[in-house]
Amino acid sequence: PWLGIPDNFDPSPYHGFVYLIENLLTGRKYIGRKYFWSTRKEPKKKNSKRRKRITKESDWRTYKSSSEELKKDIALLGVESFRFTILSLHERRAEVNYTEVKEQFSRDVLYSKLPTGEYEYYNYCILSRYYRNG
Repeated sequence: PWLGIPDNFDPSPYHGFVYLIENLLTGRKYIGRKYFWSTRKEPKKKNSKRRKRITKESDWRTYKSSSEELKKDIALLGVESFRFTILSLHERRAEVNYTEVKEQFSRDVLYSKLPTGEYEYYNYCILSRYYRNG
């Protein structure tokens, strides 16, 4: 249910995207990234020194989030209570990573709060290095 791209979207020229998920009932949000492609190495064949690299499309079309708290809310409230928006598309993996972190810092995802006093963003860390206090 991604907004920001046409229905007949072809991801082939892109490596990934940065997205925003909004809880329409509470106003909480999540900033993340997703790659269009996953790569893995094929098991080694007998009498061969090389392993073939296999690239296939990821689960981006049905992807919800990596946040456990957000996934619980989606299961509890239903996917129709959330808006899934692609903020930007990127042709290089480094651009995807950089833009995700830039968005997270510029939106102050670790400390921004709603008028209720609840944290505005589901994000609790950035780069597995910077964490929210409490």
